[in-house]
Amino acid sequence: MLLTFTGTRRLVSFFSRHRVLIAGAGGLAGILIGIYSDEARNVIQWMWDHMKTGGALIGLAAVGVFSAAWWGRGKIERRWESERETVARSFDIHADDFDEGLPSDHAVIGRELRYIERRTPSPHLVVLLHGLGLDSGDFRPFMNVASQHTVAVTAFGHNTDEARDGRYRAIGLATHAALINGAITKLCRQYPHKKLTLVGFSVGADMLFRLAELWADHPGRKPDVSSALLLDPNINHSTMIITGSVAHLNPDEPLAELKRIAEIPRSTIEFQNVCEYLHKITGKDLRQVQRYAHDLWNYWEPAGQYDLFFQRFERLQAACGTVQVRFSTHFEEHFNEVVALARREGIRGVFDLRRVDHFELCRDTFLKGEVDVLTPRR
Repeated sequence: MLLTFTGTRRLVSFFSRHRVLIAGAGGLAGILIGIYSDEARNVIQWMWDHMKTGGALIGLAAVGVFSAAWWGRGKIERRWESERETVARSFDIHADDFDEGLPSDHAVIGRELRYIERRTPSPHLVVLLHGLGLDSGDFRPFMNVASQHTVAVTAFGHNTDEARDGRYRAIGLATHAALINGAITKLCRQYPHKKLTLVGFSVGADMLFRLAELWADHPGRKPDVSSALLLDPNINHSTMIITGSVAHLNPDEPLAELKRIAEIPRSTIEFQNVCEYLHKITGKDLRQVQRYAHDLWNYWEPAGQYDLFFQRFERLQAACGTVQVRFSTHFEEHFNEVVALARREGIRGVFDLRRVDHFELCRDTFLKGEVDVLTPRR
């Protein structure tokens, strides 16, 4: 209140001291406006019209700039989206992909190894390996939502359109490993600045063990692996119920053999999973699947033995920056024993059990969270 009163007194005092000057200036302005009222109005109108025109021009310019920016942004986004589509690709198989000679019945040179790819600007390249008799398509839902650059490789001869192609005869585990490693090496050459993460599901996880053995024998062929994620890898024959059955099936009697496998499940959930699995492999070359399963069965030791599993795990761990292993409830009865043996070896923070079914490990909702942990954006 005091400041307001003081300010008012000063204003009154100013007008009192300069009232003559102020009155004169006001009178002169009135006279000029009266004399030149038309001109004043014209000037004011001219200024207003140009202000309106200028404002319109500025507005149009702003709209034009905004529209161009929006169009350019849309074009860039469309280009990004087109680049991020999951597309089918393939690698030609050459003799130089192998350090050692191939068995005479492994006719793979000149054929193709197929894969699907979804490119993103992510610094992480995630390569996914599928389960027995499956293919890269099982990872497509995850790839469609992954922020990482993803590639899913289909094992040699496991595409449905190769099922009746005589050029794709069944091959052994060692040749499969060499082909997968060759594909990984080529991808690393294409994207040399990206960090490599390998993800294996079921026997795809077993393949990671096999790759670690190949790298130990041929260090020059080892890629720089930042991390690896194993989903339900086999431990011994006790975890290979379906694989063991497929390993011993007769491809000449496919219907009878598949019916026999369908009788294995002990619960409705297991029956559902087996039926889903059998539906997927019936369109494949069962000779390929049977040969792959047979070699994998011989790759592992009998039920109750864990020495090979931990030897192979430690070899893989030495070859990668980080290794994580996730088991589904399918492995629940073996999990506590595995963790106890791991702790005895000083291995902690690696093995964990998830409350999901075996095939749920491949679902986008599960896999995205696990892969994101291994591939931080920073």
